[in-house]
Amino acid sequence: MLSLLTAALWGSLPIALRPVVEVVDPVTVTWCRYLVASVGMGGLLYWQGHLPTRANFAGHRWVFLLIALIGFAANNFGFLLGLRLTTPSTAQIVIQLAPLLVIFGAVRWFGEHFGAWQWVGVGILPIGLLVFFHQKLTGFSDSFGLGLLVLIGSAFLWASYALAQKKLIRDMKAIAIMGIIYAAGTVLMLPAISPSHLAALDSTRWWFLFYCCLNSLVSYGCFSEALAVWPASRVSAVVATTPLFTVVFTRLAAYLWPGYIVPETLDALSLTGAGVVVIGCILMALRK
Repeated sequence: MLSLLTAALWGSLPIALRPVVEVVDPVTVTWCRYLVASVGMGGLLYWQGHLPTRANFAGHRWVFLLIALIGFAANNFGFLLGLRLTTPSTAQIVIQLAPLLVIFGAVRWFGEHFGAWQWVGVGILPIGLLVFFHQKLTGFSDSFGLGLLVLIGSAFLWASYALAQKKLIRDMKAIAIMGIIYAAGTVLMLPAISPSHLAALDSTRWWFLFYCCLNSLVSYGCFSEALAVWPASRVSAVVATTPLFTVVFTRLAAYLWPGYIVPETLDALSLTGAGVVVIGCILMALRK
């Protein structure tokens, strides 16, 4: 249930973000999400008695924390920019390249085993991407093509964050790492935010922003707790269904808020491609 809730929350996030980033800059939106998440996670860590100490930053750990912070924050900015230039389903499908990059990095730097079925998943993933984008293969618009490049770059950035976290998680709790990232990001982004842009939000977009802030807190909390009670490979396999939630929620949101969410024109072949991408990610996540 925790894994499914994580997938559903991550699947709904780009849908709620899209109408917000149409009127507010990505830095301010990200700062609002980080602020709520850092306060929430800080309170949870304090209640559990697991607040980070100076020992957590000993040795070279601060270097990996810095890599994780930069990778995670830059991924957030890139994802929002790519989302503004494309669509929620497109953004969620392209970002599925991130788990593939993480697996390659884990094999290269952590000596993890890469099984035959995982290689099948690697082969399936690009096929699913091509099928999903078959309607646009005749030519991308300039803005859509730029959005795709930004999203691919965001996948690389998320992979760098995940690999750095994998190095740190041997000595720190995952939720403590996320708490540090959110708190540091909140402080570092403060000079670059534009609070005046929030005045452009109407009441509905304010609710969307509020949901996005809570989503950042609850989704990573569920993800961390899921990893604590279930094997990581199974959690990752369930979370790989995130794009399917995005496709379903986009159609539902377009019906509920037609003035804010634009319905996507996905035919049966595009939906099949989304399913193939999900299957590829599941195969890559599962161990023997």
